[in-house]
Amino acid sequence: MLRKQPMHLFAIADLHLPSTRQKTMECFGWLHHPDTLAQRWDETVSPEDCVIVAGDISWALKPAEAVQDFAWLHQRPGKKILLKGNHDYWWPHSARKLNALFEAFPSIVGCLHNGAVCCGPYVVSGSRLWEFVESPWTMSAAENGHGTPNLAQMLQRETQRLQASLEDAQTYLKADSQRIHVVATHFPPLYADGAPSPFSSLIESYGPKHCVYGHLHGPSLASGFVGVHEGVNYVLASADAANFCPLLVDAPPAN
Repeated sequence: MLRKQPMHLFAIADLHLPSTRQKTMECFGWLHHPDTLAQRWDETVSPEDCVIVAGDISWALKPAEAVQDFAWLHQRPGKKILLKGNHDYWWPHSARKLNALFEAFPSIVGCLHNGAVCCGPYVVSGSRLWEFVESPWTMSAAENGHGTPNLAQMLQRETQRLQASLEDAQTYLKADSQRIHVVATHFPPLYADGAPSPFSSLIESYGPKHCVYGHLHGPSLASGFVGVHEGVNYVLASADAANFCPLLVDAPPAN
């Protein structure tokens, strides 16, 4: 009888899969995408592992346009937890519609939608977040995908969603103190200067082991904080930062 391998936790963000719109990333220098990502994912991740996909998953505007991208994700090894990014227009507004969307793709085991998801020993909480006033890297209206929203309202809404998810994670953690709390966001909660933000302070107050995020690309990669801050390990996992391969975030201790 084969012994199951212990679960490892990986993360990657900003897959920007083409959808039925066939939008490519070649203008950004992402050649042979997503084929390179598929090859490296398949070589790195095992079926027993868990992968956080931290936003900007598909260029689809509607759910029907993204089905082939969900199938692509389902074909990759591992269990997946999804998070909304600023370009995920296809993402439904209700948890019921979101869950129904993935019924045909059982390897997608959960989505961060005002709650937390438990996958093996890991409890994953989080929210998309948004820019904050002190952000050193400011998006144009085209980059943020939503025109020019009211910043104060966006920050308030995302803070509430983040806190609701962090609180939901506590239920799992209280039930099993051996579980490992990981936070996933799309926007950076902390930048390279290490100056606390409303998001980073909230995250750190709950004491997770890791926080993974994406959103940054090209010249902006250097603006993201990577490393340990106030006891939390921050991981920048956007596809180009990760060399188009899911990053290992956490692994069981060696025997």
